[in-house]
Amino acid sequence: MHLRTLPDAHLDAFSERINYAFRPTEGPNWDRDEEDHPDLFTPFGFYETPPEATPEASDLTAVCGTYDFTVRVRGEWHRMPGLAAVASPPETRRRGIVARMLDSLLERHRENDVALSTLWPFEYPFYRRFGWATANNYARLTVPPEQLSAVAADPAGSFRRLSADEDLDAIRAVHESWATESLAVKRTEGWWRDAVFGGEEPDSFVYGWEDDAGRLRGYVVYEFEEREDGDGRRLNVRELAAADEEAAAHLRRFCRDHDSQVEEVRFARLPEWARPIDAYPDPRAATLEIRPGPMVRIVDVASALTDVSYDAEESVTLDVRDDRCEWNDAAFRLDVTDGDATCRRIEDGGDADCEVEIGALSQLLVGARTVEEVVRAGDASAGGEAARTLERLFPRERTFLREQF
Repeated sequence: MHLRTLPDAHLDAFSERINYAFRPTEGPNWDRDEEDHPDLFTPFGFYETPPEATPEASDLTAVCGTYDFTVRVRGEWHRMPGLAAVASPPETRRRGIVARMLDSLLERHRENDVALSTLWPFEYPFYRRFGWATANNYARLTVPPEQLSAVAADPAGSFRRLSADEDLDAIRAVHESWATESLAVKRTEGWWRDAVFGGEEPDSFVYGWEDDAGRLRGYVVYEFEEREDGDGRRLNVRELAAADEEAAAHLRRFCRDHDSQVEEVRFARLPEWARPIDAYPDPRAATLEIRPGPMVRIVDVASALTDVSYDAEESVTLDVRDDRCEWNDAAFRLDVTDGDATCRRIEDGGDADCEVEIGALSQLLVGARTVEEVVRAGDASAGGEAARTLERLFPRERTFLREQF
C-alpha cells in the first residue's frame, strides 16, 4: 500500500470516509463543504494501487491529513505538522491499514526533514502505541456571569466587533504578545480567517477591547450554545487573549455583561498551569475540569535533538526505544557546546546514560514533563549525574498548544 497526496478528483471519497468516521449520524447523504480546511491542510490517501499506476477512488483504503504548523519549541520556531482526519471505512478495518498509513506518514515526514509531529487523539492509548505522548492538559472553567465581577475592570475604553479584513494585523499583534508559551502556533493569515474568524460563514463572534487611545489590546472569540441540561444558554469562550492584565480584566467585564442572555460563562480551553480558579472570591461557585490535551511525537531523534536550542553545555548518551520507527530505535550521542548541538546515532548503546521511550523523549524535548516524572512513570531510566544532566538539557516549560484541529 502507498501513501499519496490526495488528488482533487478523490476529495469526495476523502470526505465520505471522514463523515462516516466522525459524523455517522448524518447518514450517507452528505454534502462536501468546499471550505472545510484552512490553507495549511494537505489531505492524504492510502491506496492499494502500486506507485507507478494511477490510483482510483475505489482503491482508497484509509485517509489522513496534516496541517503544516510552525510551533514554538524552547524559544524558537520549528515545523510541527498536525495530524488529523485519520479514518478508514468499515470494510478495511482490523487489517492494520491505519497503522501502516501512520508509519508511512512518519517516513514521509522524515524524508521532508520534518522532525516533530502533533495531533489531537480520538483515543489516547491508540496513539501511545504509535509513539505520541500527551503534550499538555488543559482546564475548562465554567462560572455564573456574576462571578466575573470580582475579576472585571471598571468601564473604560471601548468594545467593537472585529473583522478579518480590517483588523487582522492588530489582532495578530495581540496574539503574539499573549501566546508566548512552548507549543504556541505561528498562525498564518489563512488560519486566522478560517479557524478563528470562521471563514465565509462564521459560527462565532470576535470582539476586541480598545483603550482610550484607540489601541487594540485584547480580543475574545465566543459563541452562544444551549446548556447540556436544557436550562438556558451558555457563553462559550473559545479564546480570550490580552496584551496585559488590564485588557484581560476588561474582556472579562465584556463576558460578565452578557448576564441577561446566559446562565453561565465557560472558558473552554485554559492552561492548566494558569490556576484559573484562584482569583474568584467563591471558587465553589465555579466548575473546574482538567482534561488531557494534544499529543506530540519526535519523528526523527537525530534531527529533533540537533535543531532545538539548549541553555546548558552537556553531553549525554541516550538509548531510545521506538517500536514504529527503526531509525529512532537506537543509541544516540547528544553533545551541546557553545550553543550548538549535535545528535548522532551510535552503534553501541550498552553504556548509555539513559534509556527512554520515544514518547517520553518527545515530552522532555518540548518541556511537557520533567526527567523525574518520566522516570517515575517507568518511561525512562536515569539516575544520579545522568538524570541531572538531562534536567539541565531539558528543563520543564510551560507548554500549551491552543489550536484545535
